[in-house]
Amino acid sequence: MSDNRLERAIGLVQSRKIEEARGLLESILKADRTNIPAWHWYAQTWPNAKDKIRVWEACLRFNPDNQQARSALQDLGFTQPKKIESQAKIPTRTIETKTRSNSTPWLFWLSVTLLMVTAVFALILVKTSALNVPKDPQQYKHVQPVEYYLYVPTNYSADHDWPLFVGIHGAGGSGLDCWNMWQSEAEQEGYILLCPSIPGDAYGFMQDVGERTVWAAVNQVKTEYRVRQRMFLSGFSAGAFFIQGFTYHYSSYVSGLSILSAGVYLDPKMFPEFLPMTVVIGDADNQVAVQTCQLFVGALQQHGFDVRYELLSGVGHSFTPTAQKLTIELFRKTVNK
Repeated sequence: MSDNRLERAIGLVQSRKIEEARGLLESILKADRTNIPAWHWYAQTWPNAKDKIRVWEACLRFNPDNQQARSALQDLGFTQPKKIESQAKIPTRTIETKTRSNSTPWLFWLSVTLLMVTAVFALILVKTSALNVPKDPQQYKHVQPVEYYLYVPTNYSADHDWPLFVGIHGAGGSGLDCWNMWQSEAEQEGYILLCPSIPGDAYGFMQDVGERTVWAAVNQVKTEYRVRQRMFLSGFSAGAFFIQGFTYHYSSYVSGLSILSAGVYLDPKMFPEFLPMTVVIGDADNQVAVQTCQLFVGALQQHGFDVRYELLSGVGHSFTPTAQKLTIELFRKTVNK
């Protein structure tokens, strides 16, 4: 059946029935991510080099040793981004404790025990304080190369790559909004939190401006900390629509999407990868947005996306503890991707 569908899809591409061919090829790839001819023809349904690169990057994720995918990317002029060199590990110092030959053994061990108990107590106190004491966001605000708020867990070390959680605010807002949403979870969940402020007004912001702002902040963070290539995205309102467009352009850099109270939604066919998503909206929000959201979720499910949908009773256009909880659950699910 797959062969027949592929033949039909090729015929549709050659007949310039691109949208129909794309949908058929997506259904083939959903069932078999190793079908390289389907990836090839799927790439042909996208109009420009940037789109084709995204498709072949997705192919390479599922087929890392495939030479055709690598050659296609090379032909398109794609250069694999260089990995940030890890910071040098701080060597641990070995403290040698020497005792005089005439010291009393039991007194020595009692001292060691008391020191260990004190150290454990101090460590617990420090961790508890880090979790419970509210942080002053102004101490974590950066203004170069763009404005953003950044929180790094207190136990950060440069011996491995850390999850990067990027929060995108709504129209007329700033990175401070997302700081207030997500900073309290960063320490416990173990993610580096990045909240860029995207220039705009009360009516929204431009997609290209937002993407340049996000990448400027992300690249700056990468010069200072070790983070994974794929970032987790959460957006509220206009930010929830923005992260859909960002994923359309840069799906290979996204691990999961938390779409909160969006007013507009993309056609699921535009997502090059079947990324996991959480979609939340209140039933007292704008009714057109609610209806559009339900159509969007239905289409995601029809195309085979892993999506969690919650329609919150009595909730308007606002961020809620439930939305926070569901977002963190999705983050935990995607944290190792």
